[in-house]
Amino acid sequence: YLLVFLSLYYLNPTAGLKTFIFFAYLLLGLLLIGFLIIKPLLSMLKLGKHLSFDEASVIIGNHFSDIKDKLLNTLQLHKLSENLPENNQLIMASIDQKILELKPVPFYTAVRINDNRKYLKYLFVPLSIILLIALIAPAILREGTNSFFKYDEYIAPNAPFSFTVLNKNLAVTQGDDVTINLKLAGNELPAEVYVEDGKNTYKLKKETLSQFNYNIKNIQSDKKLIFKGGGFSSSVFTVTVKPRPELLNASATLNYPSYLGKKAEVIANVGDILLPEGTRVTWSFKTGQSNSLLFTLNGKEIVLKVDDDESAFNATIRNNSKYSISPKNDFVTLSDSLSHQITVIKDQSPAIQIEEKPDSISNKAIYFSGQVTDDYGFSRLSFKYNIRENNKVISTVSKNISIKTNITENRFFFFWDLKSALAKPGQEIEYYFEVADNDGVNGSKITRSEIKTFKQPTKKETAEQVSANSQALKQKVQSAIRLANTVEKESKKVAESLIDKKQISFEDKKQIEALLDKQKQLDEAVKQIKEQNDKNIQQQEDQLQTEELLEKQKQIKDLFDHVLDEKTKELLKKLQNLMNEKNKDQ
Repeated sequence: YLLVFLSLYYLNPTAGLKTFIFFAYLLLGLLLIGFLIIKPLLSMLKLGKHLSFDEASVIIGNHFSDIKDKLLNTLQLHKLSENLPENNQLIMASIDQKILELKPVPFYTAVRINDNRKYLKYLFVPLSIILLIALIAPAILREGTNSFFKYDEYIAPNAPFSFTVLNKNLAVTQGDDVTINLKLAGNELPAEVYVEDGKNTYKLKKETLSQFNYNIKNIQSDKKLIFKGGGFSSSVFTVTVKPRPELLNASATLNYPSYLGKKAEVIANVGDILLPEGTRVTWSFKTGQSNSLLFTLNGKEIVLKVDDDESAFNATIRNNSKYSISPKNDFVTLSDSLSHQITVIKDQSPAIQIEEKPDSISNKAIYFSGQVTDDYGFSRLSFKYNIRENNKVISTVSKNISIKTNITENRFFFFWDLKSALAKPGQEIEYYFEVADNDGVNGSKITRSEIKTFKQPTKKETAEQVSANSQALKQKVQSAIRLANTVEKESKKVAESLIDKKQISFEDKKQIEALLDKQKQLDEAVKQIKEQNDKNIQQQEDQLQTEELLEKQKQIKDLFDHVLDEKTKELLKKLQNLMNEKNKDQ
């Protein structure tokens, strides 16, 4: 005991050596207790291995020589009784006689207490030293005993200065960098301070006369630090490393809205995401040293439970969003998690382009050609018109137009006969096209083409318009007749001048060309008059024609029929043929 505690006080062994001394001392104590106390006690209780009668008789005979032979004879008679059972009574009588002879022997005299007193001097010396130390320097026993029982800690000797770690907390997160700030206080301070970090020793960086620091990069496990300076050592300072929760992997499964017709997609190592509106996102996480995850979506925090280092979360995304993931455990919540952006592609409204062309003959027929486009597809395309009277809608008609709904672009053609609308004179017809997309998240979005209006004229307006058109047409016919008369006169004049000529001169040729040009102008004017006349007839077909209108129409027809007589037409044809022949000769 004395040797152990004095060595612990003066030598200040390391924690490893102290641990060895502690357990060696305990083992030695247990062995002594076993051999000196437990083993004899077991023998007294006749437990375990014990002496045979013969061995015991030899030991007793060595202490009492005068009964050695008697004790031996008694044991021999006992064995003889076992071998000769027929003489058992005689032998047992002899044994009883021997026992009576042995009873007077004082066996307690075999234990010579005085012989053990010689060992007291060996006990007296250490006890005296212990008592002396207890009186003069009790701190030796107290601190030595304290150091003994704190066998796994290094107990530094008292120095003329103190080592103080200024860090408020020596618990750090795994993988972090930590700076240990040390301050010395005392009258005599060492110029240099070292730190024992495991098997290695490093010199501390000196900031001031009394302050030093030690940097540890990327710390991974607990560290026991002992600072040394001026031949003295500090107590052990333990830097405790808390396990860092880790997000090892994050993936996302994108389940798109069904109307898009797209298969689910898995994104490994997910970060920023670009997706259509209404997509359901399922995040899957693989963690390390974590018991929960803090998932933040648009500022809303959700704590996710971690089972077998795995966790998951799902949400339907409708708008642009931000999310972040922070792994947690009982010690640490990471605060430096990255924030990621979710960009949502909104389903756009469909677009429509229409080209409208009226029928060249009928003013009550319209041809349409158009194109519709959308980002994902369509649900329907229709042509609609409203019949209005006195600023009120009295009927609405919708006609569906066949298109392919699962493509993003369609071209179409449509013919509309206004007669089918059955609009009455004075009523208005509003008409337009309407296309709807296939948005399965917000519902179909509808886009209309430009709304156009067709006004069905009243009977009076129609009559006035027909009258005005007829008057204008009459003027055109009269002008055409004047031109026809000119052509007729000039053609006769040219024909007469060529009767006696065998060859056409240059001037004759010019006259004929000018005459033929006028004839072409006349043909074009006649064509226009005819088209205008047909339109007038078409315009009147749904109206009750008055006698005045019918009379004007008859006059126009008569004028038109007599623009050129047949003789003039025949003459012009001959002149044209003559010109063609002369051109061939030249």
